Amino acid sequence: MGLFCYLDRDMGSAQWSDVGMYLQTIMLLLREEGLASCPQEAWSLYHSTVDEVVQPSEGLMLFSGMSIGYEDTAASGDLFIDRAPLAETVEFVGWED
Repeated sequence: MGLFCYLDRDMGSAQWSDVGMYLQTIMLLLREEGLASCPQEAWSLYHSTVDEVVQPSEGLMLFSGMSIGYEDTAASGDLFIDRAPLAETVEFVGWED
């Protein structure tokens, strides 16, 4: 299954982060239902092809796509990379321990 996310062309980059948070919420809700997902911004490079199928309203632009389905945990292509510790990526200023 797939999801395509379109934005109004008048929206700027500030709204793109809002849409990212919205998509993250969708991903969490999908996980709650036992589904896996993979956001794919690369779909925006193929907007002309996707638009032929989806036929979005005028004034909309393709922001991203997302694949949705059941995770195949036996697949050899699964690669899990450890996340960096929070202290390596975030600096808290004005925050006391």
